[in-house]
Amino acid sequence: MKKVILIILIFVIVIVIFFATKNPLAKEIYDEAKNIKSYIVVKTSEEYNNLDSEKKYYRSEKNIRIPILLYHEIPTEKPTRDLFYMQTTATQFEKQITGLLEEGYTFISYQDLVDYYNGEKTISEKSVLIGFDDGWAGNYYNAFPILTKYNIPAAIYVVDDLVGTNGYFNWEQAEEMSRSGLVSIFSHGRTHIFYDKESVETLLSDIDIAYKNIESHVGKSKIRVFTYPYGACRQDQIDALFEKGYIQNMTDDEINKSNTMELKALHRYYVKQNESAYKIIRNINELN
Repeated sequence: MKKVILIILIFVIVIVIFFATKNPLAKEIYDEAKNIKSYIVVKTSEEYNNLDSEKKYYRSEKNIRIPILLYHEIPTEKPTRDLFYMQTTATQFEKQITGLLEEGYTFISYQDLVDYYNGEKTISEKSVLIGFDDGWAGNYYNAFPILTKYNIPAAIYVVDDLVGTNGYFNWEQAEEMSRSGLVSIFSHGRTHIFYDKESVETLLSDIDIAYKNIESHVGKSKIRVFTYPYGACRQDQIDALFEKGYIQNMTDDEINKSNTMELKALHRYYVKQNESAYKIIRNINELN
C-alpha cells in the first residue's frame, strides 16, 4: 500500500511540474509515470488476473479475446508525436514485446488463428498476433532481429509496387524473413490506393497479381491474407475476396472474439509509440 501511495504522489508531482514548466524532460517523465499508472490499473484488474496463460482452449470451449496488434515502421529514432501511430522505435517495440511475454502472452501466427477457427487447434486465453503494414525497411533491419531474438511469429503485409523502393525492404530481404519460419509475407495491395473506389473486378485482379508476385519470391503459403490500404473497403469486395479464399484484415481498433470472429473481417488494434506493454494490455481489455 505504501508503495502505491508513493507512486501516486510521484505521479501527481510530475503533473504539477509538467504544467508549471512545459519542459520536454518533464513531459518524458510524465509519460513514464503514466506507464506506471497503467501497470497498476492492469495489475488490479480482476478480469485481467483471471486470464490463464497456461491452459489452452478450442474455439468451441470458451470465448477468447484475440488482439491483432498493428504496426508500421520500426525506426531507430523517436518519431514526432504526430507519427506515434505510424512509427514505433525498435527500443520501444522490444519493450512492448518483452512486457507482453512477462505478462504471460503467447504470440501466434495467422495459420495458428485459422487452425483455431476451424477447431483444429487450441490457444491460450492470452494469445496475440503481430502484423506490420506496408513493408517498411525498419521491419527488416530493426523488427526482424527482435522477432528472431524472442522467437516471435509475425506477419508483414507488403504493397507490391513499393517493395525494393526507397524506405522499403526488397524481395531478397522478404525471402530471408520468410525463410526464418517466423515471418509470413502477405498482401497489402498491388498499389497503396483506396480500393473502395475501385470495382470488385479490379480488386480481385490486383490482389491475384500481387500474390503471384509474392509467391514467386517467397514461396506459397497455406493461406492468403489481405489487408486493405487505409482500411478502405466495401462489403461486396469483402464477400468476393472471401469467396476466393482470402482472409482479410480490417483497420478499426477493435478486438476479435472467438464466438463472433470472422476470417473475412479480422479486427486490428493500432499500437502507438508511447504505449507500454501494460497500457496495451489495459486498452485491449477495454475494447468491445
